[in-house]
Amino acid sequence: MIAVLFICAVLSLCFGIQKHGLRQGWQEGLTKILAILVVVIVSSSGKFWPITQCLEFSVISSYIPETDVVRSSKWQRIPICRALVGDIVFLKPGDQVPADGLFIDGCSLNTEMTKTDGQIERIEVDAHENPFLFFGSTVVDGYARMLVTAVGKNVKHHGISLRGSLIDELKRITSIVGKSGKTVALLVFMVFLVRLLTGKLHDDNGKRVSFGGETRIGDVLAVIVGILATPTMIALTSTPEDLVSAVRTCLAYSMKRLMKTQILVREPLICHKVASVTTVCMNKTGTLTMDSMEMTKFWQGLNSIEEVQHNLIAPSVLELLHQGIGLNTTQPPSRSSSSSPINSTEKTIFEWAVKQLGMDVESLKKSCTILEIKPFNSKNRQSGVLISKNGDNTIHVHRKGAPEVIIPMCSHYYESTGNVKVMNKGSKALFEQILAGMAENGFRCIAFAHTKTSIRDYFTFSRQQLILLGLVGLTTSRRTGTRGTVEDCRKAGINVKLITGDNKVTATIMATKCGIIKLDYQPDEVIDGEEFRKFSSEERMAKIENICVLARATPDDKLLLVQSLKQKGHVVAFIGRGIGDAQALREANVGLCFGTQGAEIVKACSAIVMSCKDFPFIIDILTWGRGIHDSVQIYTQFLLIASFVALVIDFVMAVSSSEPPGLNAVVAVSTGKIPFPVFQLLWMKLIAGTLAVIALNIEKPSQDVIRRPPRNLKEPLITAQMRKKIGAQALYQIAIFLVIHFKGKSLFNVNDKEKDSLVLSTYILCQAFNIFNPRLLEKNIFEEMQKKKLLLSIIGLIISIQFIMVELLNGFSETARLGFGQWGLCVAFSAAPSMVTWFVSCMPPVGNFKLPMLKPKID
Repeated sequence: MIAVLFICAVLSLCFGIQKHGLRQGWQEGLTKILAILVVVIVSSSGKFWPITQCLEFSVISSYIPETDVVRSSKWQRIPICRALVGDIVFLKPGDQVPADGLFIDGCSLNTEMTKTDGQIERIEVDAHENPFLFFGSTVVDGYARMLVTAVGKNVKHHGISLRGSLIDELKRITSIVGKSGKTVALLVFMVFLVRLLTGKLHDDNGKRVSFGGETRIGDVLAVIVGILATPTMIALTSTPEDLVSAVRTCLAYSMKRLMKTQILVREPLICHKVASVTTVCMNKTGTLTMDSMEMTKFWQGLNSIEEVQHNLIAPSVLELLHQGIGLNTTQPPSRSSSSSPINSTEKTIFEWAVKQLGMDVESLKKSCTILEIKPFNSKNRQSGVLISKNGDNTIHVHRKGAPEVIIPMCSHYYESTGNVKVMNKGSKALFEQILAGMAENGFRCIAFAHTKTSIRDYFTFSRQQLILLGLVGLTTSRRTGTRGTVEDCRKAGINVKLITGDNKVTATIMATKCGIIKLDYQPDEVIDGEEFRKFSSEERMAKIENICVLARATPDDKLLLVQSLKQKGHVVAFIGRGIGDAQALREANVGLCFGTQGAEIVKACSAIVMSCKDFPFIIDILTWGRGIHDSVQIYTQFLLIASFVALVIDFVMAVSSSEPPGLNAVVAVSTGKIPFPVFQLLWMKLIAGTLAVIALNIEKPSQDVIRRPPRNLKEPLITAQMRKKIGAQALYQIAIFLVIHFKGKSLFNVNDKEKDSLVLSTYILCQAFNIFNPRLLEKNIFEEMQKKKLLLSIIGLIISIQFIMVELLNGFSETARLGFGQWGLCVAFSAAPSMVTWFVSCMPPVGNFKLPMLKPKID
């Protein structure tokens, strides 16, 4: 349509030169061409900015995972896109497979692959049945070495992918308004055509325009160009394709601001769901607490580390501790001694063993051969390793995990002297007291056990009892601002639930410190995973609202909790960190994770990745989601009002005039005037397509958005309240314009030019106040307006340009100057709805008024 309009402008230039000569005839056509170019350039610039931000966003967000490989007999850590054919890659849980390859060796390797239909397929890989590994799959369990056989291309996708229910709804709105505009344009064209064919069109000299008689063929052709130009411009300006551009601009600006706070939004349109979040589920470790941990307690038998010096521990026991800590880890045995496990819990214990227990990693690896590894699993909460001592070829088994899992496997326990004692009821009770004391202090407890065996397939066949080596207790500090953030979430109408693998006591202490539960909490607010799993569906749905802390939770428990909350009607945000959170992150409406320590599968399942250390990030994200949704609603409301009003005005002016709007202006049949209606439509296009987008979308959200309840996820973009506002504003503006158009000359004592100037100025000022109107409902409006300098600047710019155009450039815009009284009328007509809105918002709620009670008179 822009091309058609440009062609009409070029033809207008040609007809003007033909009629008035080169000296005067070029002015009108060239002015129209320049006006079209200005609108196109400004609109394109407004759309180009978010594209540049998208490219910047893509570069920042294109985090490339790294992997461990052996190349040319050297251990290297490289990005997965640098993997080459022939590399030997070491895979561990959470890693992404960097290329296609073959399984060399490993244990219990399981991967996940996303199929074309979006379903997740879990694949077990081994050397016999299925030795193939494929690029893009993720390791969820086990360890392996892989030989790279084929390398794929690393494809990068730039820009923001706008897909989802929000965009679908915006496209539907755009389609409806666009079809309405094209219908009006077609009606206007039909009216013009009928008038032309019936000889009812006249030029400014009063001469009838027809295909015969006194009208020259060149003038008739010029009239036809004018008839095509005006409906084309109406159809062009009435299509609100700027809705999607507005969303893109808003997303680009807000995501850039979030990046400065180390929050990366991987799925931009998740804001639609963030604005509706009613429940936040989060892990303790790495979410409420910091990633780093500290080794605080160590119990050797029934003796605490404070009571027994390390050098007094029997060498035989110390050797077993070195094996259980140094070899039963996620640390691949081929690494150098300078590196330590990635898992924060194992890393803390590993480093403690090196510094305090004198563990020599190199000597340990030379003295033992690993036969089999049983990786840690969140379901059974333990890991194991089967080793062979190179000196005497004896086979040993080491296990570690949650004390309530490991201790029942033990029939004996080691003392620091090396003596082995029977684990009777009395000693078990003492160990339970030790564990309870550490739990009450918020420690994470890990148990180590060992036994000697002759069975190489121990993990498959043996049920041999173990000997307890020791217990360790680890602590970690809370993230700053956790208690205040939990309270802010409650004020925003959002429930907070803690999900952890720790026991009830530890979980309860942390939840109390963070304000998730009170000191006098109810028993049904804190439950463990086993109790939760035993609930029937009816019991679970009845109690799910009251559950605040879920302790000893397995990955299946986390998934079940999220599913139950969604069935109850909640919109769930899940904050995860470990591999066991992947299923819950996928199932949640909004998945969030910390990018500093999270595995690749966790990041792949998360819509938002955070690298910040402070906990209040969740408030920033909630404010971002609600703010974007508000901005989209406000701009949609503004654009629909402006579009519908413009359509009605254009149609009424077209059918009520003896000549089509812009006919003489477009084709300059006799006067060579500059196009007032066409310029009006271009000016409206510029306001709605660029200036309003910047004013309404590039602003920091008000703090009021976080003080109100979440929106209903099923609520349409255009709510019932918005429909009322759109209808009221549109009807008011249309009524004002109809009065000015039909009765303006008599009521306001103006001529035709002044009347058209009143219509144009009132329309522009109405849209300027429409940009301002939604902010009138905010609390502390004057305080908020001081922060929104860009909004006020753009409104001032629109009003200033309109004033200059009417008063100083009236020859260019074909308008007439207006007096102070007439400008006052324009301002009064435009500001009246805003004043009413502000007055109503300042009134106290009706419920605060109390009518006096009249006592009946008793005779």
